Amino acid sequence: MHIQDGRIAKIYMGPEIPAMVDTFDATGLFLMPGLIDMHVHLVWDGSPDPLGTMKAEGPNIAMARGIANARKSLAQGVTTIRDVGSVNDVGIDIAKIFASGLLFGPTVVAAGRIIQPTGGHVPDLGYIADSHDELVKAVRYLKMRGASVIKVASTGGAYGPEEIGPSVYPQKDLEIVVNEARRLGLRVASHSLGKIGIENAVRAGINTIEHGADISMEILREMKQKETCLIPTLAVYKKLSESSGVIPELYVAKSKTVVRWHKETFRNAMDIGSPIALGTDAGSPNFGPHPSVFLEMVTMVEYGMKPSDVLKAATKTAAEALGREHEIGTIETGKKADILLLKENPLEDIAKMQNICQVIKSGIML
Repeated sequence: MHIQDGRIAKIYMGPEIPAMVDTFDATGLFLMPGLIDMHVHLVWDGSPDPLGTMKAEGPNIAMARGIANARKSLAQGVTTIRDVGSVNDVGIDIAKIFASGLLFGPTVVAAGRIIQPTGGHVPDLGYIADSHDELVKAVRYLKMRGASVIKVASTGGAYGPEEIGPSVYPQKDLEIVVNEARRLGLRVASHSLGKIGIENAVRAGINTIEHGADISMEILREMKQKETCLIPTLAVYKKLSESSGVIPELYVAKSKTVVRWHKETFRNAMDIGSPIALGTDAGSPNFGPHPSVFLEMVTMVEYGMKPSDVLKAATKTAAEALGREHEIGTIETGKKADILLLKENPLEDIAKMQNICQVIKSGIML
């Protein structure tokens, strides 16, 4: 393979490889595209109370923590990160810092704050919008701020006092967000746990359903037809459901409900063929330090997905869900040289993904 100006210039399939100025012998290693994590919170530390830590430290330290978490993730093979919720929109600033070359790091696709109504999920990360005009203004502001994706909440969350079943926005409100984002060239992700909120989000034209715990067969079929991608984030809820005595018991109980829903929905989505991409919710409460991608892969296999499909979810399908399949997600001429070299074959055992021996980001070897 010849890498030039950060991209794959040519792939050589035969034994005759021309002499290069700088070479790296990868004989005996396994090569694959860099990993894509579609759902992280860079400003959180994965402690039992990351929200409390963030509020105590303030937005400047939160941004510094986010930069450190992104670089840790890159060192472990995550070359592209989608940050879907940050205080004061600092995730957008982190994305700009890496894109400008001020610091070397992964590609960050950032949403900034989460559009949500009064009384929604994690308001400290929220842009509160309760009317149609406020929803339009929120999308326009985030676009102006530099967001490269819009995140909206259509239900409550497990880690919080609110219910997880009801929809917090009617379908018409979500359509306003989607239409304005689409006009501005942005895709939309929706935090969606309960059945009605997911249905509203899918029918409103949302691009990715985050968490997507309780999804009917009818809506899964519609997601397949529309190419609406499910980002299940399985491992974080499994971890929360096992966190009795560490987090509030109400949150543990809600997480157990989500896990029950997840197991059925994830199996049904695989059977139907709905698009599934990998996202972790890295940084979330009691989830441990960034990155969480290997734990998510193991959980996806535990819930019935083949290792080959897990790798596809973490590369090709994720790139398509971002709308960046022409840039990343596969090893092809012209694409970014975001590449991993592994000592063992992860198609045989997903645990082999922990044996990454070389990360290459935009042609640069870490």
